Amino acid sequence: MTAAAAVAGASLAWLGAALLVLSDERRGLALGLAILAVGLAVATTAAGQDRLADAALAVGGACAAALQFARGGRGWGLMPPGSTPRLIGSVVVLIVTVLVAGTGLQDAAGVSRLGALVVAIMATGRLLTVRRRWAALGAGSALVLGLGALGSTPTLLLAATVAVGLNLVDVAAPEEVAA
Repeated sequence: MTAAAAVAGASLAWLGAALLVLSDERRGLALGLAILAVGLAVATTAAGQDRLADAALAVGGACAAALQFARGGRGWGLMPPGSTPRLIGSVVVLIVTVLVAGTGLQDAAGVSRLGALVVAIMATGRLLTVRRRWAALGAGSALVLGLGALGSTPTLLLAATVAVGLNLVDVAAPEEVAA
């Protein structure tokens, strides 16, 4: 694969992370989680990682997203009132990460690492600002996928497994009541 595929994957991963950050409902979070998992898988494949591990990363993210989506309400909750700071933060994280890691963008592996780093930073930001358990578990899944994409084959497989496992915690728990 080429560097163009890595750029496309990293861009898709950022878009998914931005959706995750900008959503206040399970469906929006699930969409962001699925998109970022596919983006990370494309970027890591372009960087030369094991294709089976990359597929596991995409499937793990998709399963985690499906678990979130299945327990969600009817709304998507994308860009609710008051989400402007999160939108600005998403763009700023992308710009700052490119400026800081810009020297490593000559090859597909560097672009893949950049995409994973952006996802991890944005998921951490979302994790620190959630009010609901399901949102924390979804952000934790995104964080695990982003950090897993920075590693090798065993790390990718472990990240996919943990992302699904985190969302199974929410299935086993009683339904949350809004505060």
